[in-house]
This record gives sequence, C-alpha cells and structure tokens, in this order.
Amino acid sequence: MAATETGRILVIEDEAALRQVLVTSLERHGHRVSTASDGRAGIESLRGGDFDVVLLDIGLPFVDGWRILETLEGRRQPSVIVISARGEETDKVRALDLGADDYLTKPFGADELLARVRAVLRRVRPAAEARQVIRCDDVVVDLGSRAVTRGGAEVRLSPTEYVLLAELARNAGRLMEQRTLLSRVWGPSYAGDRAYLRTFVNRLRRKLEADPADPRVIVTVGRQGYRFGPVPEVGAARG
Repeated sequence: MAATETGRILVIEDEAALRQVLVTSLERHGHRVSTASDGRAGIESLRGGDFDVVLLDIGLPFVDGWRILETLEGRRQPSVIVISARGEETDKVRALDLGADDYLTKPFGADELLARVRAVLRRVRPAAEARQVIRCDDVVVDLGSRAVTRGGAEVRLSPTEYVLLAELARNAGRLMEQRTLLSRVWGPSYAGDRAYLRTFVNRLRRKLEADPADPRVIVTVGRQGYRFGPVPEVGAARG
C-alpha cells in the first residue's frame, strides 16, 4: 500500500473484541490508530487529536454516536464512517445528514472495511489539480487550492462534500447523471445507492444556496441527475 493511502484513524467502539479486531486490521495495513471505548472518551479524543478518518459506533455508552456527529458540525471535520448494527435506511440517511461520509452495517469483513477506508482517504487527499476557478452566482470553487467561498466567505466542507462539488464544478453547465456521480465520488459499488447522493446534495445546498428549496448552484435535472449552474449560452466562455 502506498504511503499516501495510510491515515490517522480514531476508532470509537465500546465492544472490546471488535475494537481490537479493527485496530489489528488497520495497523496491519499501515494506518496509525487511536481508540476510545465510549462516547465521552471519543469526544475528548476528537478535541485533542487530528484524524483523517473516524470509525464511529452509534450505540455507545455515556454519549451516543448521534450526539458525536452533532458535535462535529461546523468544525474541521475528519471523515466519519459510521459502523452500526442498525441497517435501516432511515438510520443511514440520518447519519449521512448529520455529517457522516459512509455507513457500514455490522457484521462486516476486514476487506470491506479497508476498502471503505481507502476510498475515504482518496477523498481526503485527492490528486493535485491545475488552478481553475469556477463561479456560479456568488459561489466560487477554486479547484487548485480546494477552496470554496460564498459571498467572499469561506465555506467549510467535509472531504466528501468537496469532492462531489468539485466533480459537478469541473463539468459546469452539463448534466451529471446520478450513477456517474456515485461511481466517481464513492466508487462503482455505490452506483445504485441514490440515498448517498441525495443527502450530500442537500448538505451542499444548505451551505451554498440562497434558497435551498429553489437551487441555482446545484440544479436537479429531472430524474437523471444534477448540474452545476445554468446551461452555458452558445459561444459563452467558460471559466
């Protein structure tokens, strides 16, 4: 595994046996792993550490995983993969809406976990791009510096939010089909999981749109997909 694919990972899990299995699997593949055995300890670790990825159980003692997700809102966010025995669609959507980047239902295998972590790390540290600035209304996306502003003020985005926005912005004015976005941002195995895409588009709209109910920056195109900004006029310069 290349060095760029290893990361600093915090495991917040109260089941000791599972926690040890996660640590062993992750460390075997070069990741630096810290652990917390309950929600209160998890919050303290997040305050005192700098992590790329958090593996977060929902059913934790003292402070549950839902509350931990809420405490991350508005801060410099590590990417969060929720690990939970609850497999209902409503729980998955709730976790994504609160800021999680992925949701893994127990039981799961080590290979699946490691693949999810690798995918998240690629979103945390994507390949460098040439400087290109794309605008729509008062939203500016600078692909070179990975900076996003609205009305001149910085917009804080999670790594996955940024990668989705960048994919749309690179193709400004064009329809991006749902399956294409899911494959490019999350990976081919997510191509049919539209709940991820809908939730992240809604998250971006709350941060970027003057009126999220009447979006102008990220526009829904029928049932096919989404478009960044208006369709360009014939002969108009793009930039």
